[in-house]
Amino acid sequence: MIKSIFTLLLVTVFISCGYRKHMTKADYSLYNPDFELVNTSPLRTDGVYVLVKIWTNQNGGTERVATERKIYKFYPGGQVNLILDPEHKLTTCEAYVQAFNERIEESKKKGSATLFEGYYKIENDKMVLQRWVTPRKQFSYDYFLLEKDDIIIGISSTINGKGQIAAKYFTEYYKAYYSFIPTEDNYSIPNW
Repeated sequence: MIKSIFTLLLVTVFISCGYRKHMTKADYSLYNPDFELVNTSPLRTDGVYVLVKIWTNQNGGTERVATERKIYKFYPGGQVNLILDPEHKLTTCEAYVQAFNERIEESKKKGSATLFEGYYKIENDKMVLQRWVTPRKQFSYDYFLLEKDDIIIGISSTINGKGQIAAKYFTEYYKAYYSFIPTEDNYSIPNW
């Protein structure tokens, strides 16, 4: 009897460890079906934001060119998509649009959401992005400062904060600068 209970418990643990939950919109606390980006927001959705440089306060303040290019696309409804360009092959507006279009088509064929990064919310000149980190099986939050045609991530990411915009999440020891690049918005938001 005890051996059967132990075996059942062991099987349950193995099954639960191997279980991969598919996240839905409802799982994201920042998802708001009524969200609409206001016209006065400094965040722009008619292009992409490209990581151009990183600053840290190590050694009295060090600025360096980004070695891995990250490209964010924000949508007026609160969704964020991301593509990576580690080889810096994408250099023009047309290349950004084409890369997004190709990745969207690839993910439709595969039935995966490879572009989807998460949802965001904005308060004044501050923004938080909520994303799911599969290996950790938990949400992570990125906190940004918004400026005209730039977004500045103030901390790489944290599991703390639960999407609340608070001063302690906008640090002074790390900043990643993303510059806005307008594109022809000929691609639409994928329906995942």
